Amino acid sequence: MTDGFDHLKLSEADAAMLDRLVDVGFELDQLEYLSSEEKQRATAILEQLGLLQAYPVEDASGTLIDATLARIDQYEQQRAARLHISTSEITATSRGFSFPKLDLIATAAAILLCVALVSMFAKTNRDHSIQSNCATNMAGVGAGLFTYAEDHNNEMPTSSIDSLSSLFGGVSPERTDANVLVVEGYCDHHHLNCPGHGGQGGGFSYQTQSAQSWENLKNRGRVFVIMADRNPILDDLLAGGTPDPLTPSASHGALGHNRLLDDGSTYTSVAPPIIGNDFIWLLDGKNRRIDIFLTH
Repeated sequence: MTDGFDHLKLSEADAAMLDRLVDVGFELDQLEYLSSEEKQRATAILEQLGLLQAYPVEDASGTLIDATLARIDQYEQQRAARLHISTSEITATSRGFSFPKLDLIATAAAILLCVALVSMFAKTNRDHSIQSNCATNMAGVGAGLFTYAEDHNNEMPTSSIDSLSSLFGGVSPERTDANVLVVEGYCDHHHLNCPGHGGQGGGFSYQTQSAQSWENLKNRGRVFVIMADRNPILDDLLAGGTPDPLTPSASHGALGHNRLLDDGSTYTSVAPPIIGNDFIWLLDGKNRRIDIFLTH
C-alpha cells in the first residue's frame, strides 16, 4: 500500500500508520487502541496530508474541457461506425448478394465460435451422462451381490483366475464373478458394462484376493471396495512392468472413477486411486489382512 509514497521517505513506523489510516478512510477516531506516541504520529501524518488539500488549484480550462468532450464524441462516432452494418455495402449480383469480405470473415468466426462452444457443452454433458450411467450399472451389480449373499449364507460369487497366479506367488486367486449374478438372475447383463469403456462391453475391475484373504473379508472392520472402473495398469503388471500405481482409470478421464463399496454405496472419486496406504490397482504385498486389488 505504501509503495506509492516511497518518495516521501517515510519511516517504517510512519508507513505502517499510513496504511492503518488508509484502512479507516483517514478517520483518526476510527483507529482503536492507539498509544499516545501512535496518536501523535497519526496526527502528524494527517497534518502533512492536509497541506495537499490546502494547495491552491486553478479552475479547469474551459477550452481543455471542450476539447476533451469533442474527442470523446469523435471516438463514440467512430466506434458506432465500426459496429454499423450498412446495407449500401451489400450489392446484388446474379448469384445473390455480395457482402464485404471482412464482414464475411467476422461472421464466419462468430459462427465457428458458437459451434465450438455448443460442441464443448454437448461433450461435457455427454461425459457426465456416461459416468452417471456407469454408476447406475455398478449399483445394479451391487444390488445383485447383496441379494446373492442373502441367498448363499453371506458368500460372494467368486471364481479362480489362473491368469493372475504370477502375482500371487503361483497360486490362483479368487475374483468376484459378476457373471454368476447374470446367469442366476440377480442382475441384468448390461449392468456389467461401463459405457465409458469405448463400447467394448465390460469395463469394470473386481476385487481379487487369495482364498485366505476372502475368509478375512468376512470379519473386516472397514469399508471395502468391491469393484471400480477398469484397472489401467493391470496389463503392464502382468507383463512384468512397474507402472505408476496412481495412474487414473481412463474410462471417464478427468471426471474421476466410480467405485462400489461393500455397504452398497457407489461414489465418484477424483482423488488418486489409493485408500489409506493401500493402492487399489496394485497388490501391495505388505502382508495386510485385507489388500484391495481390483482386476478384470
